[in-house]
Amino acid sequence: MTQLDRREFVKLSLASGGALMAPSALTSWLGHRAQAAPAPRAGRLPAKADSVIMIWLPGGVAQTDTWDPKTHTPFTPGMKGSELLGTCPSISTSVDGLRLGEGLENMAQVMHHGTVLRSLTNETKFGAVHLKAQYYMMTGYLFPVGLKAPSLGAAVGRTLGARQENVPPYIYIGRDIDTSDTEKQFISESIGPGFYGVKYAPFMIPDPTQGLATLAAASGMTTEGIDRRLEYWKTVGKLAAPQLRESPKAEDYVKIMESARAMMDSPVKRAFDFAKEEKPETLEAYEPKILHGELQDKSYFYGRRFGHGLLLARRLVERGARFVQVEYQYGPFRGFDMHENGQSRMVEMKKQIDGPIAQLIRDLADRGLLERTLVVVATEFGRTIANQPKAGVEPIGFAEQQSGEKLIIEDEKMYGFHGHFSSANTLLFFGGGFKPGLVYGRTAERHPMVPIENPVALTDVHATIYKTLGIPADTAYVTEGRPFYVTKDGKGKAIDALLA
Repeated sequence: MTQLDRREFVKLSLASGGALMAPSALTSWLGHRAQAAPAPRAGRLPAKADSVIMIWLPGGVAQTDTWDPKTHTPFTPGMKGSELLGTCPSISTSVDGLRLGEGLENMAQVMHHGTVLRSLTNETKFGAVHLKAQYYMMTGYLFPVGLKAPSLGAAVGRTLGARQENVPPYIYIGRDIDTSDTEKQFISESIGPGFYGVKYAPFMIPDPTQGLATLAAASGMTTEGIDRRLEYWKTVGKLAAPQLRESPKAEDYVKIMESARAMMDSPVKRAFDFAKEEKPETLEAYEPKILHGELQDKSYFYGRRFGHGLLLARRLVERGARFVQVEYQYGPFRGFDMHENGQSRMVEMKKQIDGPIAQLIRDLADRGLLERTLVVVATEFGRTIANQPKAGVEPIGFAEQQSGEKLIIEDEKMYGFHGHFSSANTLLFFGGGFKPGLVYGRTAERHPMVPIENPVALTDVHATIYKTLGIPADTAYVTEGRPFYVTKDGKGKAIDALLA
């Protein structure tokens, strides 16, 4: 069987399924306000959480250097792959017996609020294709599905609706609205509303440090002037013929205009005032602990964008947001997608995520929000030792079988976890009804580091998240004359051992 590379996969995917172009933030939300019909009411469960903040770290985080550390084995030229178990020492945390990888000292201090799932596994081996694994993580369905599967955020938004008037139920922070290439189009598909339609698309906030121009008045225009124009426009509209004035499309357009005006005074807009309203020490805590000039790859510096996205997420939840996803924006061979220099690049990435995520947990706990807010930290798959001669082109299933005995790590570029590993992944949960201080599942101490205790399927992870929100795993919406469930075939089973 010929192994597809990521470009070939995306081309075939978009040709067969079509790409959902990312709508603008304002248009997608106003479309929802104007057009959304009441969702079918499934039976509800008692909810332990009202909101979700999904922290999305795509690229494949090396679990053995972060949330599931193994024995530190320093680099030695010519060492075998089987000897490479961890590229950093482990550190103690606020939970007895729970250890994280060095460089996560801030996260270590808040783990008494957290639940660690170390045994997420997949029967499907994604090989070299990140985007298929990301699609699966975001939707719970393997691509191609035969239709456009809705993302987790869209399903939550449609089922539960908005918590607060004028606050979109599904908000996405950190991903550029960009349709310039097929890879970015496919990512828009996996985070989008699927067959639910554009009215359930996420409200997109690309860069929280830049505000959101669509919620601001044009230069020289006051809100009083806008209100006068709207009233004049509605008065003139009443002079139209009855068949036009009373048509559903005309009514929808009026609602869009009214919603646009309401959003200009909404809690969403006020949430962007964090630079003026937050203490300087709080802003500092959400910033990376590495400068642009200190990075090996200076073409991909995310700056304050990720950390301030988390701060904005907290402020949005305070103002009534339902589901907020914050992404450390994915780029092939960048960020957590490490195919060489894995050890040194992981040091850099930890400096960008450790402080901001920990500060978000502290803030939510200090404000009494963590109990009813579920924070999830996720990536599409784990990592393992690389294949030769080039990481990232492993045959499907290769990583799950190799011990590393025949792999020679010749130089420091090869020292790290560069291979894709679908069989073991670690997720973190904080608050929202999950059991704090719990470590669930265990992986082998030597390669291949597959789960050896309490293996868990993604379908059941999604069912657990839905359960904390009061959504049954067999909640379904009809498309093409048949029900489509929020978990695969409606068969997801919540992992009650994770819940308080």
